[in-house]
Amino acid sequence: MFSRKVKSAMRSCAGVMVALVALAAAAQAQGRDKIRIPVGRAEVVSSTEDVRTVAIAEPKIADAAVGSAKTVVVNAKSAGTTTLVVYNEGARYKVYDVEVFVPNGDKQVALHVRMAEVNNNAQREIGFDFLGQHSGSGGFWQGGLYTTKVSPPSIPLAVGPGTDGFLHYEPEDGNWFLQTQWKALEEAGDLRTLANSTLMARSGEKASFLSGGEIAIPIASGSAGSGVQSVTIEWKEFGVRLNFTPTVEENNSITLKVAPEVSQIDFSNSLQLSGFAVPSLISRKASTTVNLNAGEHLVIGGLKQMEKTKIVRRIPVLGRIPLLGFFFTNTRTENVERDLLVVVSPELVEAAATTLPALPTDRKMN
Repeated sequence: MFSRKVKSAMRSCAGVMVALVALAAAAQAQGRDKIRIPVGRAEVVSSTEDVRTVAIAEPKIADAAVGSAKTVVVNAKSAGTTTLVVYNEGARYKVYDVEVFVPNGDKQVALHVRMAEVNNNAQREIGFDFLGQHSGSGGFWQGGLYTTKVSPPSIPLAVGPGTDGFLHYEPEDGNWFLQTQWKALEEAGDLRTLANSTLMARSGEKASFLSGGEIAIPIASGSAGSGVQSVTIEWKEFGVRLNFTPTVEENNSITLKVAPEVSQIDFSNSLQLSGFAVPSLISRKASTTVNLNAGEHLVIGGLKQMEKTKIVRRIPVLGRIPLLGFFFTNTRTENVERDLLVVVSPELVEAAATTLPALPTDRKMN
């Protein structure tokens, strides 16, 4: 009987101790200091004693490091809540609740984007076509050289859309004549719009778009010793791509991370892999972070690509005669300089529209 009373008393004491520990932990949690830091910012935490080391529960949300003898620097990485423990001398410590938030996370940003390619295409082509004819008592002969093929070969020479000049000579007796026509072409560049779009994203969230396609890339796998290989297909995206992340600051300015990319297929530098011709990709990329107000514009340029091509076609033997060989040669030179231009304009969306915007197809039919 006495033993049962002792055991019951001990159980009651143990329950009281657990309750006291829980209350102490709850009181300690309620007494913790709270730190609120926006994403991408840092906060300096001061300590009354010398700091030995720090520990943080979730390093993906924030990280911490000892700044000086009595300070700790906390860097915010992504939205969420974690715990920071600062250890002082004599095994003493202090616990902080760290909340990382996205400023104005409930607001949305519309990003108006225009991507264009300035094509400085300096193209030049020059060449001559000849036709001659003679008829008389001694006989008849006729011949021509169609090096340039300004127009489809014919007798007499036909003037067409590709003809830049011609010459015809015939003496008074009319026994013979000589015709020639030539092409002397020069072309300038132009401006070509690659994409003109509007994207919407919440503050702190990432948005992207791709205007292009995908190519199949064969991947060979298997052991070389067995001689058995299997080929799988992976898809690689190409075209016009834009990634952006807007963050609305407390003063309603917009911090914008922009990463445009333009890629195209290049068959001239293809790779032979297991019997397949795998084309390469020519890419132009940029990345920047700026702070803009609504309605301001960000212009990104300087992503240049240069190509030079020269094709020479000659009449055998005649095309290599000094000086005269110029008239029996067709030369085509093309210099292409492409410059990618990106214009970005953010707009802060305060509320959702109550009506649908007008579409290009919403035209009244007569």
